[in-house]
Amino acid sequence: MNITRLEGWKGVQADLAKLPYLIDKKKFFIAVFRKSGNIIKKKAKSMVPVKDGILKKAIKVFVTGKGRKFGFVTIGIKIPKGEQWDGGPIYGQQIEFGTTHQAAQPFMRPAYEQSKTEVKASMITGAKAIVARAIKGLSKGKRYYQLKI
Repeated sequence: MNITRLEGWKGVQADLAKLPYLIDKKKFFIAVFRKSGNIIKKKAKSMVPVKDGILKKAIKVFVTGKGRKFGFVTIGIKIPKGEQWDGGPIYGQQIEFGTTHQAAQPFMRPAYEQSKTEVKASMITGAKAIVARAIKGLSKGKRYYQLKI
């Protein structure tokens, strides 16, 4: 998804240009993407074929080391340490894309496709909310604003 094509995004970018020292842009994008990613996560959890619920519980919105460095989040299956091979949700990719013995039962891709418009709207609203709170913080004399939606 190319966020530069979202309606209203240019206005958000103009507001951000006015506030370069108030907002840590990586944290800004992570906060907006995390909030919007939860919409896809909920939809994917509702579409997962359930056997025992392990895969459903493993669908998360999380930030990796690269995500912190470049300002993005990952929406997908997060396998807890120690459960990689002990009955953990390692089979998520096999269910999503299928195998030679089992047909694909996609849940992540359709979740994204079905919630695309809601995610776009959430990104714009979240971004505007953070910028508004930063401006409010500026009026109180704060130089750096902790990002929370």
